[in-house]
Amino acid sequence: MAYYYLETDGRVYLIEERGRLAFPQERQQLPCEVEVLRQIEIAGEKVLYCKPLIDYYPRDWQHKDLIPSLDRAQPLVRLAVHTSLPRVVTEALIPGEAGQLLLVKASRGFNAGKWTLPGGFVGYGETPEQATEREVGEEIGVPCQLKRFLGLESFFGSQSYSMWYMFFYEVELRGMTFRPAPDEIAEIGWFPLTAALAQLQGVKREVVQSFYQASAP
Repeated sequence: MAYYYLETDGRVYLIEERGRLAFPQERQQLPCEVEVLRQIEIAGEKVLYCKPLIDYYPRDWQHKDLIPSLDRAQPLVRLAVHTSLPRVVTEALIPGEAGQLLLVKASRGFNAGKWTLPGGFVGYGETPEQATEREVGEEIGVPCQLKRFLGLESFFGSQSYSMWYMFFYEVELRGMTFRPAPDEIAEIGWFPLTAALAQLQGVKREVVQSFYQASAP
């Protein structure tokens, strides 16, 4: 059995179920035809994220921004809405001498135990540029200067089921005395390109590879 998550124009279709607001589970409970866009798993339940095939604005549906604060909304509904919100992160490419690239080994979070690019979530009220400078300073302990914007990549998280947006920047360090964040970064290291690519995956690997290909003489 699956739950149907219908959303359009910031409105979410919910039904009354034992005094709570819930996702419909039966086709006959849907107000219209739908196109299933994603199948996601939340708290062990299968949720079908759907586009309702309507040509009007559904004013009587629940406002998405208000759902997390509604006590009447079932926990699954609130978790699904939270999962559907975009995740915005920033990544720093810090090239060194002889084609090397600086990587950090995370001690917690999604990348715990892995070598990856310095970076992290864009905070509330921050620009991606400000977040990049902050994350590099926090993780490496060295101030930096952004040299140029390398691009924006997006992808659907196979484990988080969230949509991710990654801003990539080329960054120049203002010092070489590293002071890694003790509760976040286990190690900092310079890697030859081939070794760095072997550590990275997905869009991070693709962006790094494209960066060095474009920089080649």
